Amino acid sequence: MYNFLTENVKKRIIFELRKFWSYDPVYRDDLVPHIQQRYSFRERPCMAIIVKGGSANHFMLSASNFQGTVVSHCHLTKVGDKPGLAIEWVREDTRAIIENRGTFPSPPGIYYIEIRQETVEVAGVVADYKVFYVDPLLDVLDEQPLQLSAFQYQLANAPYHPGSLRLFELPGNIPLVEGVNYTVDATTGIITLINVLPPRISLSADYRYPGETTGPHLIRDNHTHVQAIPGVVLAFGRRGEAGDIMAVIVNDRREEVALEYGGRWDVTLDMDIMAKDLVAQGEITDKTMLYLHGVARNRLASEGIEITQVSMGGEAEEAFDENADDYFYTASISVNLQTDWSIHVPLTGGVRRVSAQTQAQAIAAAGMTDDELIKHESNNLKLVQDLNLTQIADPFFVGRNKTYEVIK
Repeated sequence: MYNFLTENVKKRIIFELRKFWSYDPVYRDDLVPHIQQRYSFRERPCMAIIVKGGSANHFMLSASNFQGTVVSHCHLTKVGDKPGLAIEWVREDTRAIIENRGTFPSPPGIYYIEIRQETVEVAGVVADYKVFYVDPLLDVLDEQPLQLSAFQYQLANAPYHPGSLRLFELPGNIPLVEGVNYTVDATTGIITLINVLPPRISLSADYRYPGETTGPHLIRDNHTHVQAIPGVVLAFGRRGEAGDIMAVIVNDRREEVALEYGGRWDVTLDMDIMAKDLVAQGEITDKTMLYLHGVARNRLASEGIEITQVSMGGEAEEAFDENADDYFYTASISVNLQTDWSIHVPLTGGVRRVSAQTQAQAIAAAGMTDDELIKHESNNLKLVQDLNLTQIADPFFVGRNKTYEVIK
């Protein structure tokens, strides 16, 4: 979930006001340090803009708050019974994708993120910081293993993750069962078939293998990280603790990864303008109102914060020092906004391959011969030789380089 409610809206408005008044040579030294939230002053300043939270009402855009389906290269998911609270959300890094010529810069797979508390050096200071490590488990889909002999085949990436190998006969997409049709050494990646493949039959392998661990990466509360997994924006909140583990799923193409529910909030913020000089108080009030309504309004609209109305309340005079008969002058500004909120409900399941058989049928058929399969009453199978299936050969590439066209 990511949202703009009272806390984040106040921080964003304070940042805009500090940026605006930092260019004013008359008021920036006294005013900018005192543009803060309520109750954040140890001593009463002589000049300040105090941003206070007002009311907030839910504005529904649909009956069930359903906004649509999120399509992305990546999404966040929990791991086992871990809290999974360190990362608030993940998104695609558009700039990294553009710089990589429109393709996603990280290979598909599962990227495990583990939070630790370690002593590291940051900007010359050695102290305990929260850091995270990334352990990738990369996907390989539809790989054709290298044939070593009539019985043995070699996977391209070894060692692979035990239990992740899925082996199929092509054409036909017939799943093979480990221990019945083949044996495999997860350390070397060598597959040994029980029986030799018939003519014009090949193997296809899906599996996962561990990538190189990276880290430690420093965690900053309420900040994003884009270097750990190229192409993925990791947004850390303030709920990370050592021992927490989460996972980012990366796909090689955009898929439906989450259902988005969201809406809008009608939020009201109140600001108190205070100054010891009556003219300064009026000038600060007028310029702040014009900036919020005329300049900041357009900039914030692109972030999901829509300023709908800016109004000024009455002015007042209060005692700054009753003994010295010293006063300061105040005015109030009310800002009405509409802000977006959304929640992503992950769709963690995905279709990687479709087989014509159920798992039970595949296991039952794994130990049968071709003749037994044809005669078995529960199957309607035919030999590949009887299907007249041939590999497609494009005549354009006959006698040419097999991978690229040669231009002379």
